[in-house]
Amino acid sequence: RDVEVLAPMVRGSTLPLRLECLRYGASLVWGEEIIDRKLIGALRVENSAFGCIDYVSPREKVSVFSTCAEETKKVIFQLGTASAHLAVEAAQLVCNDVSGIDVNMGCPKSFSVKGGMGAALLDKPEVVAEILTSLRRALPSEKSVTCKIRMLPSTEKTRDFMRVCEKSGAEAITVHMRLREERPAEPAHWDEMERLWDAVQVPVLANGDFFSRHQIDEFWKHCKEKGCRPSGVMIARGALWNPSIFSREPPAFDEMVRSYVRSAVATNSTYQNTKWVLSQMLAGGTGVTVPTSFNGINMKTFNRELSATKSMAHICTAFGEPFEPTYPNRAHTTVFYKDFPFPEEDPQKRSRLPPVDAEIES
Repeated sequence: RDVEVLAPMVRGSTLPLRLECLRYGASLVWGEEIIDRKLIGALRVENSAFGCIDYVSPREKVSVFSTCAEETKKVIFQLGTASAHLAVEAAQLVCNDVSGIDVNMGCPKSFSVKGGMGAALLDKPEVVAEILTSLRRALPSEKSVTCKIRMLPSTEKTRDFMRVCEKSGAEAITVHMRLREERPAEPAHWDEMERLWDAVQVPVLANGDFFSRHQIDEFWKHCKEKGCRPSGVMIARGALWNPSIFSREPPAFDEMVRSYVRSAVATNSTYQNTKWVLSQMLAGGTGVTVPTSFNGINMKTFNRELSATKSMAHICTAFGEPFEPTYPNRAHTTVFYKDFPFPEEDPQKRSRLPPVDAEIES
């Protein structure tokens, strides 16, 4: 009861943000959605230089998913799938490094829906049942199987769909309180939760418009007044803008941002993705007020400086954080695994990591 978790967000819910949210008090953290076919065939690599486990695509030579021991018992892997067979194959590959598998049944983006995934599954309860049943049967009992859905056109249809999920093995259901056609700018339907929370016996989490600590508290107040009791809330943009949203005693804004930079460096996050997340934090959003300056520099000017950075070392310099010049070659870039000897290569050439090089790629 009363759990607060990080939502799956493309580009946002990668390892450094997940770790920051856990350290500020998140009960669980969801990783960004990974499509089943993208994970299948990935090689599990122990990245000892950063203490991480990377699932690396031999074809694209990039890390598809990265995790570490600190989050193993708290991270949920979100899977994009339209096939029970592929879902099981992908989930079995990664399940030993995560706490559970969550099936995305709410993404309305065209790439997902056209592939029969995400919100397309809301119209296919028989496929949903097959996917969830197969996952529950195939995975170890200690690994959770859950799903994240959107509201259907009527309350009763949503309740019926939730019951299908529960009967098929879902151990928790997150409801994004928007319809499939509604976009983030449109307000979430908080009042609908009072008609959905008791549709099933498994935990139900509410998702939508939790941008600040105040809004989360207002939601719980709203639920108490209406007599409904969801098991928790899932926070998306509010945690992207401010991961300390989970804390009752948050740090100063500058320290919150710098802490994220340190986590990004420590986990070999690419400088490109790090820069994008930082730009979101510095811009803020609904209910989030950011300072007018950073490091004594006007925020607009600082944002321009951030935009111009071309390496993690440059980002660290901008934020006043140290950067060691002894990281492996191509660390914090999208080509970190470019020269990694995958299994199809000569076994004599294989190593656990790319060679260490003191030269930092710009």
